[in-house]
Amino acid sequence: MAFRNMANMQMMMFLLVGIGFLVRRKNIIGSTARKELVDFCLYVTLPFNTFHSFQMEWEGSMLTELAEILLLSAGYNVLSIAVSFFSYRKTATSKQKPLRYGTIVSNGGFLGNPVVEGIYGTRGLLYASVFLLPVRIVMWSIGTSCFMKDKQNPGEILKKVLTHPCIVSIYLGLTVMILGIEFPAFLDSTIAGISSCNTPLSMMLVGMMLSEMNPRGIWDRTMIYYVAVRLLALPAVMFAVTAFLPLPSVLRGTGVIMAGMPAPVTTALLSSKYGGNEMYATGMIFITTLLSLFTLPIWCLLLG
Repeated sequence: MAFRNMANMQMMMFLLVGIGFLVRRKNIIGSTARKELVDFCLYVTLPFNTFHSFQMEWEGSMLTELAEILLLSAGYNVLSIAVSFFSYRKTATSKQKPLRYGTIVSNGGFLGNPVVEGIYGTRGLLYASVFLLPVRIVMWSIGTSCFMKDKQNPGEILKKVLTHPCIVSIYLGLTVMILGIEFPAFLDSTIAGISSCNTPLSMMLVGMMLSEMNPRGIWDRTMIYYVAVRLLALPAVMFAVTAFLPLPSVLRGTGVIMAGMPAPVTTALLSSKYGGNEMYATGMIFITTLLSLFTLPIWCLLLG
């Protein structure tokens, strides 16, 4: 059942990416509008999607499971940071920036939530949202430092992390779930409606970004290494470690799948803003997103 859900989800994602590709290629949406849609997704639909994932009845046993998924996420972040630090040392600085960032940060927010929700339902989406909490903290601190030469102000980093809409939505969602707060029907429908926009919008945005890139000269040895790390090595370590831990299958599957996500769209955006190789960064997104259509179903099959 899980494998069939994953296959159906991947085919839907592929079609949505194709639609986004055509929309941008036909210039129905221009480059400026596309960038604004990325912000709209990051600051509106994704936070609503995260908040909606907490709309479920609270159970005492969930506290232990949420703690376990947090520990899994923390371990994953330590691993990805270590791999990023010891890799790409001989690579040109303009490529090194997106490569290190793309190793530390995955596309868990855009792709991870809808994929896990498609496989495991609302409970899986809850685990995925909690898994992303440490990821987002690392993303806005160590991750962004890959692009910035100057030392960042710790106070500004902390403020950015604590006030990011995706993280605020987790705080609010946990509060609502634990207190058992119920919303009026119109408000609940509004939250669910905006949440449901996240998957199609994020997938079409990936297609729009892919339509803007020139694939020539992207596929090199460094790219092969990066693809192997992002799609195979990191989830393989998670798969092996969790095999020896007494974890629920949904929790284990969520951790492995989130670890095997492709490069995030923010890789190209930050490269453009802070002097990274934007074309190479877009290539990272294109190649890992395309190959994830094959690797993610394989991980799902191995998870049983």
